[in-house]
Amino acid sequence: MACGGSKPAPAVDLTPVPAPVEPEKVSTAPELTPVPEPSEVHEQKVFLDNAVDRYSYALGVDFGRALSNINVPVKLDVLIDAMKDVLDSSREILMSDSMSEAALQDLLNQMQIQKDVDEAAAARKALSDQAAFLSKNIQDPRIWVTKKGVQYLMLKEGTGIKPKLTDKVQVHYVGTLLNGTEFDSSIKRGAPMEFPVTSVIEGWQDLLLEMKVGEKVRAWIPSALAYGEAGAPPSIPPNALLVFEVELLQVFPAK
Repeated sequence: MACGGSKPAPAVDLTPVPAPVEPEKVSTAPELTPVPEPSEVHEQKVFLDNAVDRYSYALGVDFGRALSNINVPVKLDVLIDAMKDVLDSSREILMSDSMSEAALQDLLNQMQIQKDVDEAAAARKALSDQAAFLSKNIQDPRIWVTKKGVQYLMLKEGTGIKPKLTDKVQVHYVGTLLNGTEFDSSIKRGAPMEFPVTSVIEGWQDLLLEMKVGEKVRAWIPSALAYGEAGAPPSIPPNALLVFEVELLQVFPAK
């Protein structure tokens, strides 16, 4: 329970080759080929009017999607040359199998390093974003705050009893991230949830103790009262501020 705990090559340049330049006038800067405009790129695509073209293109799409998951630089010209070396028996493959394995292992290591860097940056940004949001949100006079810092907005008042830590409760809820991505919903499952108050994350416990039966709220639970730096992969990233709409349906007092 969440509350507990995924270019086409430019056309050949047919412009006449300019006359040789005197050696002393040759620039050392690399020559940059102009990038075709989107309309030109579209016109240069192959026609997929036969089976060979279609499955060739499909292979390229499949390979391209795999490459898009690599988060470190890859030189496409070198990659294409390597494919030609393998497919054309007249060409020489420049790496032995052991060299290739070592290079691919280095790729995996570099990908992991970059992944760690990206995740650390995302976690820092999440903390900054939630701090900015909560600081602005609390300025709304309709917002209440629990003892531990959960902010909530009353959507419907309740008239029943409040639960204690020792009780069980029945609730309907929808959980989303700050960007609106939904990660859990008892409503979509078609049945409310029942659980001991102490079995859920700290922010939920703190919120439930403030609610009465029949009450419905929208609550913002800071990551420190939820899943913290670890998050709850794959649905909840590190340092995520969680947004819940919670309706307290019943309280089952401890016997």
